[in-house]
Amino acid sequence: MGDPLLYQHLFLINVLIYFILLSLAIHIYFKFPHNLSYSTIAINPNDFYLTPFYQKFKAYLPNDNLPSENFLTWLIGFTEGEGSFIVNNRGDLAFVITQSTTDIKVLDFIKETLGFGKVIPQSLKTSRYVTQNKLEIDIIISLFNGNLILPSKQKSFEKFIKGFNIWVSKGRIRLDTVEFKHNSILPSLNNSWLAGFTDGEGCFTCSIGKDRGFSYNFNISQKWDINLKVLEHLCVLFNGGIVSKHSADNVYEYRIAGVKNCKNIFSYFDNYNLYTKKNLSYFLWKEMYDDLLKKHHLDPIKRLEMIEKAKLINKL
Repeated sequence: MGDPLLYQHLFLINVLIYFILLSLAIHIYFKFPHNLSYSTIAINPNDFYLTPFYQKFKAYLPNDNLPSENFLTWLIGFTEGEGSFIVNNRGDLAFVITQSTTDIKVLDFIKETLGFGKVIPQSLKTSRYVTQNKLEIDIIISLFNGNLILPSKQKSFEKFIKGFNIWVSKGRIRLDTVEFKHNSILPSLNNSWLAGFTDGEGCFTCSIGKDRGFSYNFNISQKWDINLKVLEHLCVLFNGGIVSKHSADNVYEYRIAGVKNCKNIFSYFDNYNLYTKKNLSYFLWKEMYDDLLKKHHLDPIKRLEMIEKAKLINKL
């Protein structure tokens, strides 16, 4: 029947190799950023409008590489899951993205690609990307203004802009005020927003029972009923899944379940990269799909390997 410990050892070695290759790929992305001229961005009222960002970025940082459209739409989605627009009691502003320190590389990725901000420890287990500079905040506002999807995040951003307009009207550095832009964008399979949002809020899960049973799901949770229409739109995009109330108060969950249904999401995540450790989770989760199709869970030895792989997926 084979040695279960040997199977587990080989499996963990393969995971380690994959993780090293993933780190190398992100390092290469740092070294060779994808450039995009803002003049090529199409104007579509139902899509992200990035021209103001490229104009502002080029004006303030003329010698820096322009971040790619894929990166920017990913960053918008990631921020809607993990970011905060902060106005403190003194009226100073900060843009912050918080992550577990085990995922600090994604914060470095953001800093290196934008070319500004800093990554600092927040606690023993968490780190944050932060910028508090007026010119950099002005660039950040030009990216998110009119490009946020979650209604709840739009509300906090509108307060941020009101704070910005007061902030930039005083002090040594004074800038033009900004008008908040209302827009109604929904998630699409044609940009990286959903990949970024999944890096922040999504979860690939699988469990293999001791006998024959298993579960195989993709979930995204979000607070407040004001955001329900965004989750419900995922049912349309992936032609499947349901939105239901979570056990936690004011939390709702999109879930697509089962081997057949979950296949619907593969083409999107194969085309649009995840940049947190969920990239590894997705890789293993998709491997598990192949194992289930091949009925490996019915083999006593292969089932042991699948149980270990499922445990790792669910930890990421």
